[in-house]
Amino acid sequence: MAGFAIFDTIHLTWLSFITISIILASYLYTRFSTAYQQRYQKFIFWLLLLLECAKQIFLLITNQYSYWSPPLHLCGLGIFITGLHAYRPSRTTATLLYALTLPGAVIALLFPGWTMDPVGDFLHIHSFVFHALLVMFVCPLIHKQQLDLRWQDLWRAALFLITTVPIIYAYNAAFQTNFMFLNRPVAGTPLQWLYDGFDSSGYLISLTAVVLVLWLILYIPIRKRGA
Repeated sequence: MAGFAIFDTIHLTWLSFITISIILASYLYTRFSTAYQQRYQKFIFWLLLLLECAKQIFLLITNQYSYWSPPLHLCGLGIFITGLHAYRPSRTTATLLYALTLPGAVIALLFPGWTMDPVGDFLHIHSFVFHALLVMFVCPLIHKQQLDLRWQDLWRAALFLITTVPIIYAYNAAFQTNFMFLNRPVAGTPLQWLYDGFDSSGYLISLTAVVLVLWLILYIPIRKRGA
């Protein structure tokens, strides 16, 4: 079966199902005791990890494993951020979840890079479920105000990117991959507008500006509440 198009019936059906699931998860989370809330976080983390392991095994047994296979996209790194927060929550993990993992997963769901995968196959389902789980991890914590968010902590997210982006960029250069979409955007997404408008030479600079604007929008409510 062929893939799908952004915002076609298949995509919108997935988004509707995921939205309902996130709302339901957030509601149920507020009804849980503290112990069950902690179990919820750990459950989502282990489910994310198992899904990623299943993907790696699937790629191996179907002879599709390549330099593109490691979880080096921002959402792939989100697995480890959720794990750290589930077991050792801190201001750093809270900042990374809110400033990087959540927007990254939401943007991936809105503008998926897996449209060419056949609808209904393992990778198609995995990609939607995986990114939905990242959002389902963060949103209940925001709803319950359990993330220690302060605009002064944004340097933690910036430091994370300053540390990881050069490594990923070097990996991309060595193996002709495009993790974190540092080399080129997904066709048909807003990132494509940046690439078309600023060309390859200005793409990373414009991408950095978009991240800063996104952080400004995300942290306006945090700033207003005096955090």
